[in-house]
Amino acid sequence: MGNPRLFIIDDEPEYCSDLALVLSHRFEVEMAHEGHEALALLEKNHPDIILLDVNLGVGRMSGLEILERIKATDNPPPVIMLSGKQDLETVVQAIKIGAFHYVSKPADLPQLLNLVEKALSSRVNSRAIQAHKEDVERLTGSFVAGDPSTLKMLEQIDQVAATDATVLITGESGSGKEMVARRIHDQSLVSEGPFVGINCGAVPADIIESEMFGHARGAFTGANQKRIGKFEMAHGGTLFLDEIGDSPLPFQVKLLRVLGERTFTRLGENESISVNTRIVAATSKDLEHAITTGEFRSELFYRLNIYRIHLLPLRHRLGDTLPLAQTFLKEAAARFRKDIHGFSPAVQQQMSRHPWPGNVRQLRNEVERAVLLCAGSVISLGDIFQSGIVGCSKGGNEEYDEAKARITEQWQREFITEKLTSTLGNVTEAANLSGLPRPSFQRIMKKLGLDPEDFKRA
Repeated sequence: MGNPRLFIIDDEPEYCSDLALVLSHRFEVEMAHEGHEALALLEKNHPDIILLDVNLGVGRMSGLEILERIKATDNPPPVIMLSGKQDLETVVQAIKIGAFHYVSKPADLPQLLNLVEKALSSRVNSRAIQAHKEDVERLTGSFVAGDPSTLKMLEQIDQVAATDATVLITGESGSGKEMVARRIHDQSLVSEGPFVGINCGAVPADIIESEMFGHARGAFTGANQKRIGKFEMAHGGTLFLDEIGDSPLPFQVKLLRVLGERTFTRLGENESISVNTRIVAATSKDLEHAITTGEFRSELFYRLNIYRIHLLPLRHRLGDTLPLAQTFLKEAAARFRKDIHGFSPAVQQQMSRHPWPGNVRQLRNEVERAVLLCAGSVISLGDIFQSGIVGCSKGGNEEYDEAKARITEQWQREFITEKLTSTLGNVTEAANLSGLPRPSFQRIMKKLGLDPEDFKRA
């Protein structure tokens, strides 16, 4: 393999030539002196890294405009910005757009080479992640996964999906149980049939039987026409009983009989109806405990618990976070008609560390909100985690001072993390970017337990 390809875009030919001469022992170097020339070269060649001047001359396309064009392409290379002036606003804007780093001219050569090497490592890692993502998609189909524990669970899912066994999915609220149920259906013998779901905890007790089994016209006040229930709709397919642990006890008795006989009667009728329906149930409740308290019938539990799949909360399978976030981003960007294609490194790092108390549902909501707020092509920390305290509150008993301290610490963590990420762990540069004296910045870092070495490795 040849040397990595490096592209210098700068309006000073002499500076370009000097820099190219110094770097040519390590890189294959190409140069351009204005925006249109640079973009034309980028279409023909695919560099591994780009050094881009912020100011390319009056009346010409700016470096930030070129950066936006570069970041809008598929799998863009890392870009290090060069500038003769240390303009904090421009630095922040460049980082938000997606620049890897920002260096003042004339560049300190060892520092520049160090940054270039780190950027190349980032490039290799991003390609590996993309390859892994494509491999995961090939293995998992529509199911979004990336964490080893989830991939192992997929083996369980596919093993039981090929049978007609009843499956019980357990896990916290919002952790993705319906996604598991849909995967079971997609891989099952009845995948060509319908997938019908009902949230047993969301339907009022007085109408849940009608929703599930249907009713005849005139069966009760307001029944103006015949209605087909969920069981009948799911004939030849899968019926997903979500939050079965919250279903009313009288309904549990009738459901138990239907599961055993696979026959039921619509309300107001006498004729029995037979169905061939696969049953998948899910709950966020501890059903064994609910049996001891009398909230759930033990016979129904044993009927449903033929094969159990437990879905871990998102905080215990953080490897799923970025693949899920990218999927939600793609969906939201298409729905809101916005040209947004990724997350900044700081956002990715924060996502991978966040505990996500609201699980996958919270992640989806955060990404959708960020897509609405984002004005560029890459989501930065300024766009996401605006509701960072959502799901983290300790409830109505938390006092004002406790809430204030918790929220302040969370904001500080996000702010300091962004600065350290954008400077690759350089504490002096991060303090300058934040507008804080270095000792004050270090005190906050120490209080939060942040180690700059972690950001250098990242």
